[in-house]
Amino acid sequence: MASIEKRGSKYRAVVSYTDGNGIRRKASKTFPMKKEAVKWSAEMESKVKSGIDFMQGKILITDYYRQWVKNFKDKNIRESTRVRYTVWQQHVNELFENIPLNKLTTQIIQSKLDEFGETHLTSTVQQFTISLRSALKDAQIDGLIDRDIYSRLKPHGNDNGRKKAKKYLDEAEFFLLRDYLYDHTSDMPDEPALIIILVVLETGARFGEVYALQESDFDYTNNTVSITKSFSSAVKKITEPKNQSSIRTVSIPETLSEVVQNYFASQDGKRLMFNASSSSSAANYSLHKLTTKLGITNITFHGLRHSHVSYLLHNNIDINYISKRVGHANTTVTLSTYAHMLKEKELTQDKLALKVLGKGKK
Repeated sequence: MASIEKRGSKYRAVVSYTDGNGIRRKASKTFPMKKEAVKWSAEMESKVKSGIDFMQGKILITDYYRQWVKNFKDKNIRESTRVRYTVWQQHVNELFENIPLNKLTTQIIQSKLDEFGETHLTSTVQQFTISLRSALKDAQIDGLIDRDIYSRLKPHGNDNGRKKAKKYLDEAEFFLLRDYLYDHTSDMPDEPALIIILVVLETGARFGEVYALQESDFDYTNNTVSITKSFSSAVKKITEPKNQSSIRTVSIPETLSEVVQNYFASQDGKRLMFNASSSSSAANYSLHKLTTKLGITNITFHGLRHSHVSYLLHNNIDINYISKRVGHANTTVTLSTYAHMLKEKELTQDKLALKVLGKGKK
């Protein structure tokens, strides 16, 4: 129920309602003109009828974000992602301490994000900003904030001193590494990192996906590997894969199938990385030693995945097939991730097209 009271030369609008806990509440606001008071009262009554407790906008953003994660994220995410949200909650607590949700503005949030970006990489700020946008968008849908204060937010990070090194092997380096691994299969029982490197290079699978593989995931007759789970370094356990698209069956070369079969025959354990370290940093260290020894580009395990895609693109494999092979949700993800490689391919095709078009000219 709303009422308008005249106080001197101004008008005070009062809206009474019952909140979700059955408690009677009042909200009020003073305006210089009566029509503004009437308009505000009508908007508030409309929100009340829609079941919105607009007084909840006074809760702290830190409390709202915590509740938002609990209600909408906790039950729908992997444990490793939950660890990430815990870290983001700490960032929210530090940056937005004692700030009510309905007092936030785009300028305030941007200022806090820029402060955060002074000591964090752009990629980190981007992920945090996406999370914050999602929470604030839901707050607007619930009527806790009146307008869009999140869409214009820009992530600015500090990438000074970070080298933009090549993240994948070229074709010659790809062959050199692959040949070395196939020539040293006898070393794999004592150096499990070697077979892990080979499997990632030949399948384009993620490190966690390969670490979680068991012998039962390999089909030696049809030369395939089924990827249905992933190892999380964050929580040190086998979890669900990154997304539904990550569940897939990947064709593998017959030579790799034979190597894997022989490897398992030499092991007592069932996991591919049996007796190997579970940390990606240790695996990357082994890879770094090998690439240094071979005199090729030093890349990470994820760089092996990029190298796999790069090699397929270089050899004119269809982008739709590649997207499914590496477990991307759709080709848009593949196109955006490997845009630089596709641009190189386009330039090559341009030269080829001009060469073809130039044939027959006198």
